[in-house]
Amino acid sequence: MLNKSTPIFKDYIWGGTRLKEEYGKKTELPRVAESWEVYEGPVLMKLIDARENLSVQVHPDDAYARGVENGTGKTEMWVILDCEPGAFIYFGFNREMTREEVRERIRDGTLTETLRVLPVRRGDVVFIPAGTIHAIGAGIVLAEVQQNSDLTYRVYDFNRVGADGKPRELHIEKALDVLRFLPSSPAAPGSCILNGDADHQLERLTKNEFFIADRLTLSGQYKHNADTGLILLCVEGDCALRRDQEETHVTKGDCVTLPSGETSFSGIGAFILTKCPGM
Repeated sequence: MLNKSTPIFKDYIWGGTRLKEEYGKKTELPRVAESWEVYEGPVLMKLIDARENLSVQVHPDDAYARGVENGTGKTEMWVILDCEPGAFIYFGFNREMTREEVRERIRDGTLTETLRVLPVRRGDVVFIPAGTIHAIGAGIVLAEVQQNSDLTYRVYDFNRVGADGKPRELHIEKALDVLRFLPSSPAAPGSCILNGDADHQLERLTKNEFFIADRLTLSGQYKHNADTGLILLCVEGDCALRRDQEETHVTKGDCVTLPSGETSFSGIGAFILTKCPGM
């Protein structure tokens, strides 16, 4: 049986209601900033609704995370599912920086002047290696595939306060330890078109040391044969999945794990297929 995942919902102060209204997420929470669709194993998959800007932040790599946090680093990828006109993300620095200048810019509130502003459109893919400073801008809904780690060093938070009325904690010294001070590229390693016909297109979004992610755009029938397990996240439309004599219907916002072997797709929609070492 192909079982749908049971997500965990996160109600952060910057979140909105679109995951409830458009992606079928059922919860009594007034807002859903993040829906954690898959959270066991080496990858974490999320849907994110950024009604407001997220904090400017950075994640450590595995070496730093193991040595300092007894944890795992975080490299991630975003797929922009929808965004308001003029939406953007902060991604890396717009010029070479030094540790001292970054510290001073944080102190005087001008850090964002040194960040690359990257306009985004629906369908864009952004790859964020560990050590890259970044922030999701307001008005963006996206899917995130990442190493299964929640290690985040908050660098700047637009002078916001948390639910307790106090400024949210910053992690400046650790952030300075792990930051890449040079401009970065959002291009995902390993991206290419794998195959396609009148009914489908299968696009490799990234192949990196932590995970492989593909995007299937479907307008009819398609058979997918995988040599390992897959995580399927439906981000648009709906379809029937069939394996042997079993059939499961998935619609926008649903996430299921597929075992290795052949799965038949029938429908119209878009799906992110993710696998990683050990699946």
